Amino acid sequence: MRSRLRRVAASTSSLLLCLLLCPPAGPASAATTPAGGYATIDAYVQERMEATGAPGLSYAVVGPNGPLHQRSWGTDGHGEPVTADTPFLWGSIAKPAAATAVMVLVQDGRLSLDDRIVDHLPGFGFGGPAHASRVTVRHLLHQTAGIPASATPKVTDCLDADCPGAAERARALDDVTPLGPPGTVYAYSSANYLVLTALVESVTGRPFADHLEHAVLDPAGMDGAITGRASARERNLPPGHQLLWGVASPVAGGVDDDGAGYGYLGGDLNDLAAFAAFQLRQGETAEGAAVLTPESTRLMREEGRLHPDGSGTGYGLGWRVGGLDAPLDGAVWHTGGTPGYSAMVFLLPEQDVALVLSQNLYGLLQDTAVMEVGFGAARILAGGGAPADAPSASAHHAAVWGTTALAVAMVLAALRSALLLRRPAAPLPLRRRLTSTVAWCVAGVLPWAAPALTTGLMGPGRLAAWVPDLAVSVGAAVAAGTATALLRIALAVRDARAARP
Repeated sequence: MRSRLRRVAASTSSLLLCLLLCPPAGPASAATTPAGGYATIDAYVQERMEATGAPGLSYAVVGPNGPLHQRSWGTDGHGEPVTADTPFLWGSIAKPAAATAVMVLVQDGRLSLDDRIVDHLPGFGFGGPAHASRVTVRHLLHQTAGIPASATPKVTDCLDADCPGAAERARALDDVTPLGPPGTVYAYSSANYLVLTALVESVTGRPFADHLEHAVLDPAGMDGAITGRASARERNLPPGHQLLWGVASPVAGGVDDDGAGYGYLGGDLNDLAAFAAFQLRQGETAEGAAVLTPESTRLMREEGRLHPDGSGTGYGLGWRVGGLDAPLDGAVWHTGGTPGYSAMVFLLPEQDVALVLSQNLYGLLQDTAVMEVGFGAARILAGGGAPADAPSASAHHAAVWGTTALAVAMVLAALRSALLLRRPAAPLPLRRRLTSTVAWCVAGVLPWAAPALTTGLMGPGRLAAWVPDLAVSVGAAVAAGTATALLRIALAVRDARAARP
């Protein structure tokens, strides 16, 4: 892994260069330093931490030359105090990093945004040959290739040591039905960036993480970035946290070795701040070397347009663009989450400042409540007030406690059915016996609908990773409900036999 000493050396040299060549900085603008100073943001962030139960959090206000203000609170999954050196996973913050890596290849002439994917990745067959042959690099970056969100679990979140590579995983998209012709429909799906990972590997002839390190991480000064299982072990990545029946609890997560391009990039606050500063400098290193051209930066921050009406998508090349109320209407931003971790980057180009934040709490049903801390802090930084109404994790609590209550009810029903089976058969009219049996069987199979009703179409493994308490309660309800139905059928058969003359 890149040595931490390199970070110190690079920072020292950059500071000396700045002292020698840069004019004294003027006073910070009102947008850079909010009314009440950074203490206003500090207080808001701590308030949101308490509201969501986040065990640990780090955030920084960043300028082109690095952090202007940074704070850390709480503890990590090992029980140690969170500092600027505590590593986190950043989730989909990987997407703007991956898009930057792709743009470097475009600038080098090794790719064009309008190149067809099949010309560089012959095995790509999403939606069949006719559709796949029309998908371009731009479509994947803009998330307009027609890949539905429901296809994401087919190719992402593989945390085993023997997972297939990105190119092999992408073949699972061959039988997926596209949402529409390429360029006509926007649909956010990490599968787009998994395919880009395979594309970069095909073009460069080396692992995606190696190209990412060479093209983005090293130039940006992200010396402690996590790009896979090995670097996660080297950084001693602590467990993240998820709410288990309302209590933030450490969870045994993992890292997808082919996920650095779509959702499993990570690092500490220094690394995340370095990435934001690099983007504020429009792709220049701290020493002034250009990695991105101004045109590349402009394209990345320009939202995609759909055919044929030209409507905007709110998504650029790896970045979300606008889509927020004032004063964040000009923000270029992205959020990200993996099981147990979440992160946010907000670039405010007009103020030449950014806010980055990472915390060790995340679950799918807590998304809005957990992410609100970043939106609120960025709003304060941009000159607005703290949000008056903050979202809660009520959806998570309702789903978890509702399915838990269902599980308890099904367990009690199964126990009662087992006790009835041990008692002598009771004479019942045939109609009543059939009605009772059908009613209990319907009640017994009802829990099978719970996964679809609460989280959409998710496999059991993905449900367990992203919403573990819900997975346990749903699993218990399904098992107990099935047992209840089978026991009631056994009761009906026994009673029918006993009723024979």
